[in-house]
Amino acid sequence: EDRVRDRRDRLSGCRLVAMAGYMVNDASTWSAWHYLAFCAVIIAGMEILTILVPMVFEGRSGKIVTSAQPYATLQWDDKFCIGFNRVATAFFVYHTLRVTTMLDTVKWGMESMTALNTIGSLIAFYMVYDFFYTLFHRALHHRSIYRFIHKHHHKQKVPTRGNVDAINVHPVEFVIGEYLHLLCIYLVPCHVVSAFVFIIVGGILASLNHTRFDVGIPFLFTVKNHDLHHRDLEVNYGQYIMLWDWAFGSYREFGGKSPMQEAKAA
Repeated sequence: EDRVRDRRDRLSGCRLVAMAGYMVNDASTWSAWHYLAFCAVIIAGMEILTILVPMVFEGRSGKIVTSAQPYATLQWDDKFCIGFNRVATAFFVYHTLRVTTMLDTVKWGMESMTALNTIGSLIAFYMVYDFFYTLFHRALHHRSIYRFIHKHHHKQKVPTRGNVDAINVHPVEFVIGEYLHLLCIYLVPCHVVSAFVFIIVGGILASLNHTRFDVGIPFLFTVKNHDLHHRDLEVNYGQYIMLWDWAFGSYREFGGKSPMQEAKAA
């Protein structure tokens, strides 16, 4: 009876999602135009994010100042990576929709919402995600593989373009980084609302991380942390929060000394 009720709640929630009938069914039932329309909607959403972030924060926040020069002109390989990763995002969103309808640990009905499976799950998402991402990101900086994958992203030492600079990464790095979000949803019981807030807010924060806007959430997030990483490759590996950098000894405050500098000073 509980499983039937939960299934009913989930289907009720699905009806609130536009085009849910196509989004949550097996993609093998789609026609060609469904694929194109779905990709177009996701890519359009990313374009809106690219425009919206500077529109919201321009003139309302200070700017991060640095003497380094931005990577001004996108080359063919940058454009390829950006284009590929936009399409890959559409696949990721589709798979997220599929997983959230298949997992019993993801609740859909509004009556199933609790503080634990919304706010609690949202907090857990960012902690779990950045645990895996910090380790993954740090591994990408290992000298044996850095030049093959992650070096591409670090051509930009002064991020300015928001979402465009955020997704200008090697496709291997991008796909793994995106699907780590899906791993979190698999590991953390939640309500579907918290799952999609996690994805959407994550996209906004990643975009902000690649702007000059000096904004943040006290004790949780600041653009300066990731901005510093683009110039000091040995610090601040976390995507959203610096909890695991602090725990692993790789955290550096903007304007402060790096762990290596502190070790030399000692």
